[in-house]
Amino acid sequence: MGDLSGIKKMNIRLAEEKDIPQIARLYVTNWISTYTGLLPKSYLDTLSVEEKRESWKKYIKESRQGIFVAVEDEFVLGFAAFKPYHRVDDCIYLDSLHVNQSHQRKGIGTALIQAVYQQGLKEGYGKMGVCVVKGNDDARSLYLKLGAAHFRDKVDDFTGELTYSEILLWEYPKNVQ
Repeated sequence: MGDLSGIKKMNIRLAEEKDIPQIARLYVTNWISTYTGLLPKSYLDTLSVEEKRESWKKYIKESRQGIFVAVEDEFVLGFAAFKPYHRVDDCIYLDSLHVNQSHQRKGIGTALIQAVYQQGLKEGYGKMGVCVVKGNDDARSLYLKLGAAHFRDKVDDFTGELTYSEILLWEYPKNVQ
């Protein structure tokens, strides 16, 4: 699962409202860091921690969606958001996965992906999906290593500029309940 030896007491749990400020800050910081050069600067410049606080608050209050956080002493090391996938039938969507840059490559992302996978299994989904922006090779490599497979490519429009992504899927075993 990765090297968690540098982490004292990590706990993965569903996010609470008190976690939202850290989630929003991590989300904006990671988007700017990860997607500079992959997504339009005009879009990245519009990202706001305050706006994201509001969207993540709504996220944890809706049914059939939520956010898992990896925390150590109330510090959010990373998070994974999930919801039903509107592009693929019978599929839970790993909507967002972010790990604090100082804690990357320690197994936290893998643990969060596994938490969402288990949530989908518990809810009776047949698949779990994720969308990866073309060029985000580290994320794509991790998903493939964990068993995801190419489903299809898609085109997005970020503030008038087209970007390209790939949808990857994991299939749940047919006879697991």
